[in-house]
Amino acid sequence: MKLAAIAAAIMLLFSCSEPMKQGKVVFISVAIDYGAPDGANALDNPPEDQRVLSEQIEALAAASGELYEEHLFLEKNGIRSISGNEMKWNHDDILDLLSSLDTVSTDLVILHYSGHGDDDGSLVTDMDTSVRLSPERLLDALEAVDGVKCVFLDSCHSGAFIDESPTMHGGEVFVDGELSSEGLIGSLIPSLAAALSQHGDGRDGIWVLSAATADQSSFDSWDSEEPNQESFGAFSYYLASALGYDMEMDEPTIPGRGGRITFYGLCSSIRRSMAPDLRAKATPQSTLSRLDPVLFSF
Repeated sequence: MKLAAIAAAIMLLFSCSEPMKQGKVVFISVAIDYGAPDGANALDNPPEDQRVLSEQIEALAAASGELYEEHLFLEKNGIRSISGNEMKWNHDDILDLLSSLDTVSTDLVILHYSGHGDDDGSLVTDMDTSVRLSPERLLDALEAVDGVKCVFLDSCHSGAFIDESPTMHGGEVFVDGELSSEGLIGSLIPSLAAALSQHGDGRDGIWVLSAATADQSSFDSWDSEEPNQESFGAFSYYLASALGYDMEMDEPTIPGRGGRITFYGLCSSIRRSMAPDLRAKATPQSTLSRLDPVLFSF
């Protein structure tokens, strides 16, 4: 009788408990063309980078059963908008948005940037002023946000966002066009290499994947035989492809990859797919961590 009573009490407890909260994916993208096609510092392809990533990440969130929220900071043909509504914005608006996000620790927050980067890695959110969004300021703002946070940077010198560990760089290293043994472990098995070194990133819960090292430029497009690559930033093209976007058909798809996409799996897919000559000139770098977060599972 006692066992039956305990079982009944347990069933009552679970029947009265609240259902598990549905998770959320928040996609924040900043894409700037600097007055293309006629601007002096114009970049033709950031708006398309933003479009395909928005479509693909929304599709992945739906396939994962997650709620989806997006905030799209765009400059196209010199006209600025936020999520389709024409309005002027600057880096303060991006930081204000980050501080206002309503997320919990299990939510996924993705920040994508496609635009110019200064020599120190700072993001050039407005070419007409001297104000730049520094790595320190952006990472400080992200650190205060709850959730698993991934930053994808398609800009020159973007490797400055990634701290070097005492034993290895945050990603591959090329010397005179050849992959250096210094970065070989990190390129093959970054999560295992980080675990063995016992050194991770210095920022809690932030994983960064950059288009280039702190000393390299990124490319607004790349001359290759990949379908439609001329219409996208080189790094964003491979990022969207690794997430599953069909670049030839120009439509989102759900990749058959064992039912999940992880951060380091994404990094490895980009490195495998990227044109070797591009990868030597603009070498993606990634945060080293003992954890490999699952971004999407379906």
